[in-house]
Amino acid sequence: MSVQSRTILKSLLTSGALFALAAGCSQQSEKSDSYGGAAPAEAVAIAPQASRVAYDSVMPIDPSPPPGPGGNVANAGVMLAYSYSMGVEAPKEAVAPLVAAHERACIDAGTKVCQVMGSSVNTYGEDQVSGYLNLRAEPKWLEKFRGAVATDTEKAGGEVTANTVSTEDLTQFIIDTGARLEAKKALRERIRALLETREGTLNDVLAAERALAEVQGEIDSMTQSLDAAKARVAMSALSISYASDPEKSYSMFKPLTESFKSFGRTSMQSLAEAVNFIARTWPFFILGLIVLAILRTWWMGRRRKA
Repeated sequence: MSVQSRTILKSLLTSGALFALAAGCSQQSEKSDSYGGAAPAEAVAIAPQASRVAYDSVMPIDPSPPPGPGGNVANAGVMLAYSYSMGVEAPKEAVAPLVAAHERACIDAGTKVCQVMGSSVNTYGEDQVSGYLNLRAEPKWLEKFRGAVATDTEKAGGEVTANTVSTEDLTQFIIDTGARLEAKKALRERIRALLETREGTLNDVLAAERALAEVQGEIDSMTQSLDAAKARVAMSALSISYASDPEKSYSMFKPLTESFKSFGRTSMQSLAEAVNFIARTWPFFILGLIVLAILRTWWMGRRRKA
């Protein structure tokens, strides 16, 4: 490799190192306000036919992403990531059907429109049932789905107790990451062009290849971060939490039933408390009898003297 080529290679490596340091600092400062989360939601009707009718009206949605995230980043405008949270309270026998119907509606819509991230139903004792459903969906489809969830909850005899929305502006993150990515790609091509000459010592070639590998790793990392941010803009997050209504979860006769069930235990507990009382007080009772006997003897002696 000629002296001029070595000089160019050293300048490339130096500029690449400085660029990586600046990009790393900028990327670290942006991570603090890049991503957020989402939380709870609504439920579904017990009658399968009514549920199916509600979701059939949600299906015909164009699965193509919004023009912002998929198009030119410079012309995308404001890019917001929406997160929705809903809370549902329903009778205990309706919680599991609601979770299952909502999950099935998302699966039937297809992965390009809706994706189930997690779901569960948990039972605590005889009266408490809870569940949750987390999903990501195309914004227009999700808007209709949230309305169907509220309708299904009312049909099941429950109510929506929470309905919140939060947004996160990812515009600056996407634009800055895209700009750094293009600069890294340009640096990669310059190093590749220099390596094509294959001149110079083995150490020079190895140094250039190491620099190329580092730049390629940074390009891959930036590409994944950029794709993840665009996916958050293209598909909104929804988290639904389900809980059984404590006032409707058990019969009005249950307190009386529980009293009869605990009759034996309560009786034995009362007897045990009586025994404990006797155990604590009998020494004082004996002591009192002794004192009374002494007083009686003293009084009888005075009467005989009188």
